[in-house]
Amino acid sequence: MVVVVNLENALETWYWTGLYHFVLWGTIAVHFLFHFGLYSTIFAKIFKTNYPYVGVAQSVLSTGNFWFTLFLTCAILLLPVFSRE
Repeated sequence: MVVVVNLENALETWYWTGLYHFVLWGTIAVHFLFHFGLYSTIFAKIFKTNYPYVGVAQSVLSTGNFWFTLFLTCAILLLPVFSRE
């Protein structure tokens, strides 16, 4: 959802600046980094808990199926934006 909302925002902007690029692409990058860190082994070692989703982000982000699904979902959800212009 974060990716789709940011891409829709990018499609509807009129004036691109360096700060806008930084915030837009930074938001998407921080979103992926947050989930990568949250589901990594670092937090399991720090808090010494048996978290059932440790390693999920590394597994998912390395598959082509995830990236294809992300691309397809973004394309389908952005179709109404393209069709009204």
